Amino acid sequence: MAAKIIDKRVASFLQLFPRAFREYRKQLIVLVVLGFVAAVFEGIGVNALIPLFSFAFEDNTGTTDAISKFIEQIFSAVGLTFSVRYLLIFIAALFIIRAFLAVGVEYIKIKIISDYEARTRSMLFKKMLNSSWPHLIKQKLGYLETILMVDVPASGTVLNIVSSMLILGVSLVVYVGVALNIDPIITLLSLLIGLVVAFIFKPFLFKIKVLARERTDVNKTIAHFVGENILGMKTIKSTMAQGDEVGQAIVGRAENLFERLKALAIEATVRKNITSSALQPIAVIFIVLLFASSYRQPNFNLAALIVIVYLVQKIFVYGQSLQKSLNNLFDVLPHLQAILTYNDAAASHQERVVGTKEFVFKKQLQFSGVGFGYVANQSVLHNLNFEINHGEMVGIIGPSGVGKTTVVDLMLRLLTPTSGQLLVDDVPATEIRLDQWRSKIGYVSQDIFLMNETIKNNIRFYNQNLTEQEIVTAAQMANIDGFIQTLPEKYETVIGERGIMLSAGQRQRIVIARILARKPELLILDEATSALDNESEAQIQQVIKRLKGTITVVVIAHRLSTVMDADRLLVLEKGGITEQGSPQDLIKNKQSYFSKVYNIRET
Repeated sequence: MAAKIIDKRVASFLQLFPRAFREYRKQLIVLVVLGFVAAVFEGIGVNALIPLFSFAFEDNTGTTDAISKFIEQIFSAVGLTFSVRYLLIFIAALFIIRAFLAVGVEYIKIKIISDYEARTRSMLFKKMLNSSWPHLIKQKLGYLETILMVDVPASGTVLNIVSSMLILGVSLVVYVGVALNIDPIITLLSLLIGLVVAFIFKPFLFKIKVLARERTDVNKTIAHFVGENILGMKTIKSTMAQGDEVGQAIVGRAENLFERLKALAIEATVRKNITSSALQPIAVIFIVLLFASSYRQPNFNLAALIVIVYLVQKIFVYGQSLQKSLNNLFDVLPHLQAILTYNDAAASHQERVVGTKEFVFKKQLQFSGVGFGYVANQSVLHNLNFEINHGEMVGIIGPSGVGKTTVVDLMLRLLTPTSGQLLVDDVPATEIRLDQWRSKIGYVSQDIFLMNETIKNNIRFYNQNLTEQEIVTAAQMANIDGFIQTLPEKYETVIGERGIMLSAGQRQRIVIARILARKPELLILDEATSALDNESEAQIQQVIKRLKGTITVVVIAHRLSTVMDADRLLVLEKGGITEQGSPQDLIKNKQSYFSKVYNIRET
């Protein structure tokens, strides 16, 4: 049963490897050819030891095999005496050439592997960036990082192992050929013993494969667990101050994962060492028996025996290396499978780039009968109808969980309506180029994304077309330039990881400056003040007031003070718009949602 499963694993590998490394077929062929040539040179050099030893032992039977005769014919053809001196030069030259070829093989291997790792990382990262939003929000924290930094190098090891196995294989073929030339019976007996040993240890390969796959899964679980807890470290620290239970639970979970990883590594290493170590004593015993059964024979040839013993030993060593390489291959194969699985998933969820028209927003953005559901038959929004006029400031409010963020994601075209459509100046969104759409809509959320970089580079945000003056102008519009000018390094100030050197309000205004630097025609503020104190919120409100009338602004807010200056409010409830009007008109209507919430908060 185990043998059948291993055969399936081998068949699976034969399917995976061409998929992952098809671009490197020519380089692999070159490697095999160079490896074969190097092995031939080494094999001929080893076989040349027979006539060399025969000269030393004064044994005339030393050149009876085909390869020795061929070497002697070469000497005769070029006019060289078949002697010890020239044989030594000949053997040395063969091994020197073989050494240069080996260096060339290793150089090609490392170039292939390095190129594969760089290209694979770039490809996966690009596919992640181009994946659809519904697919991205399902990804676990730290999973892609593990793929890029653990699985990709391990997959490069797959390529290294396979190329090494190919070279070992051709070298083994050459050695077997040379050995058959000297003594077919001993060679065939050696091969038979090698096959028997390989069959005996075949079940070990399956178990190593299982352990490797489990270790890969545990690695990803650890990456997700650590990343998750690092992001929540402030909560963890504050909770642990009230007692040790939380800390013990977290540490206990981590220790369990680390212990499992340790146990898997130990078991896999032991099993690999058992299979590789067993071959050495078997080879030594076989060689001892070979010598014991040969040296008393009448036609005993010491020179040939020395060479055949060396060749048999090399055959066993190469067999051992192949066995070890196969163990290592099964050990890292799950990493290759993980990469291909992630690549297939990302490829099947690429964001659809549709539309050919330019984004022209002169009149209004309209939701026409829009419906959306994350799960089939469970709509978050249904028959949603409203419009946002050009230059207008619109606030969208409503209870938690009614779909306000979903409305924003539809505006950003991160999500696609399941029914109805979005239109800009009566043009369906699907007809407008996605890059145009995204470049004209600015988005600021409560989740602040800042880099451990300078203020200037955080505002620039990879947009090298922005001038220094445009960055300053955007900062002035975001009401943050005055603060920046008080800093010793001004715009060259490094703000730390996630902007830790700044207050929450300062971080948020830098993000707003980043968006304004791109000159959007529509600005969406999604709970942008929810995590701010009153003073910081007041500063953001000043920014919004300055922008009012210059660009179209959509504000999603729980804090009613943030939307009090809006031209119009939309109340979202039960998947649709239930109220709309100016804040003042809605307050006057005592039955309105806005009036009730406003009066509750006032009291």
